[in-house]
Amino acid sequence: MMEVLLRFSNRTRRIQWAWQSIDSRSGAAPLGGEATGKNPTDRARSGSKIHLLVGRRGAPIAVEITAANQADKTMVCEVVVAIAAKRPTQQHHFCADRGYDYSDVHTFVLGAGYTPHIKHRRRRGEAAAPPGDVPGEASFPARRWVVERTFNWLLKRRSLRTRWCKKAGNWLALVQLACAHILCDMAIYG
Repeated sequence: MMEVLLRFSNRTRRIQWAWQSIDSRSGAAPLGGEATGKNPTDRARSGSKIHLLVGRRGAPIAVEITAANQADKTMVCEVVVAIAAKRPTQQHHFCADRGYDYSDVHTFVLGAGYTPHIKHRRRRGEAAAPPGDVPGEASFPARRWVVERTFNWLLKRRSLRTRWCKKAGNWLALVQLACAHILCDMAIYG
């Protein structure tokens, strides 16, 4: 259903592929089950994570779920490959936060035809950069807020805040259904 509504939304309102943002959100999974793990931000309780890739206006393009203890950088390839519609061949911009600042992520993003805009993660022993000294930040400001807004739209649904499904496929279906609802609203109401 998400693929159909993504194509419909692309035909009616033209998904803006030029800027894409990725992020993840961890949530509690008290019943456990498939694709759950110890949540590092919730005192090692059982949890799951939603990985979401959105377009410039916040339209969900791809979604995947994993255990809460899986690093964000490991899912970049799977999320980009899971894009439900055919992506135009022009150059795109890829926005991400510090959790994705690794050399293998940069290599994959460049190979996939994106211009990376990944926030720099300061390494141990590295001197702090002076404020306003991030290259490209003035001409291409961060557009990561759109994925946060889409997560807020998703979390309006009570069943997505806390995972109550033991089977990972059932919870992924609920997340995709919520993304399809967001796409439908964006296609109809703008």
